[in-house]
Amino acid sequence: METRHAVLLLVSAVTVVMAARAVVALQNGEFGTVGRQVGVGAVVLVFGVALYRRWETLG
Repeated sequence: METRHAVLLLVSAVTVVMAARAVVALQNGEFGTVGRQVGVGAVVLVFGVALYRRWETLG
């Protein structure tokens, strides 16, 4: 597996975990935690996708 594909797989896994934590926090009524999980998950996802797309340029 190429390194860039491994990075995308890792970013996807982290995003799924963050989303699951947000769902659990929402069920518990912890809205601050939901916002934090969604925010951090979105930043990680955007950074990972950008890194994947520009992998050759960044070399």
